[in-house]
Amino acid sequence: MSLPGATAEVDLNALKHNLSVVKNKTLHKKVIAVVKADAYGHGAEPISKALVSGGIDMLGVALTHEGIALREAGITAPVLVFFDRDNAGQCLKHNLTPAIFDLQAAKALSGEARKAGRIVPVHIKVDTGMGRIGLDIRKAEEDIAEISAMKNLRLEGLMSHFSEADLQDKAFALTQIDLFRTLIQKLAHKGITFQHLHMSNSAAVLSLPDAHFNMVRPGIMLYGNGCCSTDELKPVMSLKARILFIKKVPAGTPISYGRTFVTKRPSTIATIALGYADGYSRLLSNTGQALIKGQRVPIAGRVCMDTTMLDVTDLPEISYESEVMLMGRQGMEEITAENLAEQTGTIAYEVLTSVGQRVQRIYR
Repeated sequence: MSLPGATAEVDLNALKHNLSVVKNKTLHKKVIAVVKADAYGHGAEPISKALVSGGIDMLGVALTHEGIALREAGITAPVLVFFDRDNAGQCLKHNLTPAIFDLQAAKALSGEARKAGRIVPVHIKVDTGMGRIGLDIRKAEEDIAEISAMKNLRLEGLMSHFSEADLQDKAFALTQIDLFRTLIQKLAHKGITFQHLHMSNSAAVLSLPDAHFNMVRPGIMLYGNGCCSTDELKPVMSLKARILFIKKVPAGTPISYGRTFVTKRPSTIATIALGYADGYSRLLSNTGQALIKGQRVPIAGRVCMDTTMLDVTDLPEISYESEVMLMGRQGMEEITAENLAEQTGTIAYEVLTSVGQRVQRIYR
């Protein structure tokens, strides 16, 4: 069987190292490990199993079907569903914990739980300034009191989310913390308390200790990328491709669609099995680089759907067995998800989650 066109190597030891950074930064607070979007492109099932073995307390997914997939993979750890609604029956069936962000959803879940003779744990989401979803902070105290009276729901967690914890100016983040803390105190005066209190994303884990409460919710930092730069984290994913074709061409030879690259000298061009269908952005055409034998080589011409061309003229030698690294370290050189994000005008989150499903994940 031939090698796949491209591979994403996932280092589970690096993942566990990053989890240890989370625990050390938070003085071993409880951890919800965010594995939504197929664990940010790394593969939700193997990543989740590694995180569970590493001692996390809960897994976090965006949608109900992501939680169901974890259950079908044999994962029994608690799973919090962040964004879904109208799936009360599925949450009950698969023992998933829903985040509740409006009264209507709470009433629907309570009704389903009553029919099933169940008491369902829920986490209440309040909007302290993200402006996305959540109970309005101005009336959250009243709404949560109403939810707490629903006999078939158990208020297990209270949560919120930062809009800019990754900025150097923490003023608004501190305002969000104050709003959240004030709500906790007001609810406590009414006898409403929660086992879990959490609002820290990765950036807050690293830079806002006042937001750690008794549980944190890291995502991107578990994968070694993204938010506040720190040398303590290790990238978990590297992206590699194999060489399909090597050719020598004279000066004046156009390469790829649109003839946007024309050789200025006799050149050696390598075609690799990786393109924008694999998540390697077309915006890297003529600007991106790859690593071969520890040296940087430029992309020649436009990135295609399934292939990309490299100008390898300056390499002393190259063969079909030469490893081509598009994201990761090779020798003394490294291309990070942040590097690719900066070149394409996006963020590391999008770079990682864009790595396509036909890119085979290899775990070590």
